[in-house]
Amino acid sequence: MDEIVKVMARGLIALPSDVRKKLGVKEGDILKVEVKDKEVVLKKERRIYDLKGALSQKGKKTEPKSFGEVLAQELKRKQGEKG
Repeated sequence: MDEIVKVMARGLIALPSDVRKKLGVKEGDILKVEVKDKEVVLKKERRIYDLKGALSQKGKKTEPKSFGEVLAQELKRKQGEKG
């Protein structure tokens, strides 16, 4: 998906709605800006708030997990949703 955007005052750009929808970007999200070989790469950053509800084990009889294990599991699940 290629889109063209215009750079406005103070370097602002607007992400087209198709791009926002595809990436799941909404107002208030944090994007990481990387520069690679004269290209700009935007990546959606994960925040601790994105894991809301991940520790909930209501009705499940499972072994307790460390925060690191839950974090790794959630990140893996979120990556699968993007694929």
